[in-house]
Amino acid sequence: MNVDNWMIEESFRNTYSMGFKVKAFLHTEQSKYQKIEVVETESVGKLLLLDGKTMVSEKDEFVYHEVVSHIPYMVSRSCKNVLIIGGGDGGVVREFVKHADIQRIDLVEIDERVIEVSKTYFPECTSGLSDKRVRVLPEDGFAFIKRAKKEYDIIVVDSTDPVDFASGLFTDEFYQDVYNALTDEGIMMNQTENPFLDEWGIKNIYSNMRKVFPVVSSFTAPMLIYPGVYWTFGFSSKKFRPTDLDPAKLQTMTGIQRSLKWYNVDWHKGCFSISNFHKTMIGQE
Repeated sequence: MNVDNWMIEESFRNTYSMGFKVKAFLHTEQSKYQKIEVVETESVGKLLLLDGKTMVSEKDEFVYHEVVSHIPYMVSRSCKNVLIIGGGDGGVVREFVKHADIQRIDLVEIDERVIEVSKTYFPECTSGLSDKRVRVLPEDGFAFIKRAKKEYDIIVVDSTDPVDFASGLFTDEFYQDVYNALTDEGIMMNQTENPFLDEWGIKNIYSNMRKVFPVVSSFTAPMLIYPGVYWTFGFSSKKFRPTDLDPAKLQTMTGIQRSLKWYNVDWHKGCFSISNFHKTMIGQE
């Protein structure tokens, strides 16, 4: 919604909103799948919106992209192949290419236009797409994941809210397909919405993950542009707990984390200690 040069996103059944004062409207188009917009804001710099929902901003994108990539990497004992479903802005890819031992990174994004628009307006996010280990696969993530069997060490589901064609990315059927596509020690990461503005049923999302994965944990990280700022993320694993960091990676990560804006190992160790409210909302005993 645009009101007097303000970009307003309504949520929580249209009873809550967040707004960003707009300096300029940079891009708008209707792709085959969704409306894609880029605006220049006073507060968060360039802002990408899909169907009117905030996706990526220059101000805070590093938080999301760093936590969903470096957390599973540091837990994985042998991380050779990574799959990212969604994430056409390229930010998650950018973080994974920082690890030299990863051999292949597949980005499955159904909407090629999101990738191309991001290359133009968010080049810092898409900088990793040119890495020779990256394969950009413009296809349906649902069909792709059903074909993959024990192929990936880490799968990141970088999705929008559970509406329209993204709603299937939060079902137990989809999580089973992800489980089947992971190696025996594989890890899935996903975003799981705001527990205060529980528009999409967070408890149900975590219940669906627990139906499939033996290890399911949650943590929070602030996302300035997402409704309510207080954002949760899911860690689902076939074997390792999220605090079971690989000792062999600690020295290398010490060097890498100096260049990061959010993630560090100390934060990783503590972020999975969550509040009673958080535990209640995700149905954790």
